[in-house]
Amino acid sequence: MMSRMPHWRYVISVSWRQYIVWRKLIWSTLTTNIANPILFLFAFGFGLGQFIDRMDGMSYMAFVVPGMIAYSAMFTASFETTIGSYSRYEWLQNWDAVLASPVTLTELMMGEVLWASVKAMLSAVCVLVVGWMWGGIPSLSGALIGLPLVFVASICFACCGLTATAFFKGWDYVGYFFTFWVTPMFVFCGVFFEAARYPVFIQKIALLLPMTHLVAVIRPLSAGVAIDAGTIALHMSYLIVLSIVAFTVALKRMHKKMFD
Repeated sequence: MMSRMPHWRYVISVSWRQYIVWRKLIWSTLTTNIANPILFLFAFGFGLGQFIDRMDGMSYMAFVVPGMIAYSAMFTASFETTIGSYSRYEWLQNWDAVLASPVTLTELMMGEVLWASVKAMLSAVCVLVVGWMWGGIPSLSGALIGLPLVFVASICFACCGLTATAFFKGWDYVGYFFTFWVTPMFVFCGVFFEAARYPVFIQKIALLLPMTHLVAVIRPLSAGVAIDAGTIALHMSYLIVLSIVAFTVALKRMHKKMFD
């Protein structure tokens, strides 16, 4: 089942299947995955922005928009590979049907990650467009350069979500993932405030979370602030390594659950 090398044709086929289903439910999914971050952007950008003039040397709107781009990608990828993937595995038993075809478990899970990353990019781009219209993107070219980095991070978020799904024993476990993984990234990784404002032990925890590294890269790019290529490479290397580790753990766990 796992002996041959993955075929990208099968991986893309799994993602295409998810797209066809999503296309039929587009308005309900857009409400959750796109409207929710935009509402946060509006509330914090215009609401809190009335009381905070500048943050980290830039206007608060320019500070918060890249954070919301990162949050949007993180939330969408995490949502898709936990609630979405788990429902397809446990409730709809779509995974069993797919594995009855020539598709292997590796290809199936890679397809789940790819689709979640594509959806995350769609959400991130929507927030970028809205943020740019509101004047929160001082350097549009820098923000566009950062989009491939957002995609790499989305893969990481998706792999981490899939790892959690592999260990779920029921729907109640989804709450643990969002409470102890998604929420800390939302509040501690520099989305709305500088991470340096938190106690040192919180900063150390934040460094382990992938969104800290994404925000650290796309914020200066979007603001037109110079950032060293070595710094970008260091942050992205962490995300790539975490993606590989998370996917490997998820694959081994799901293989044990389904076949052993």
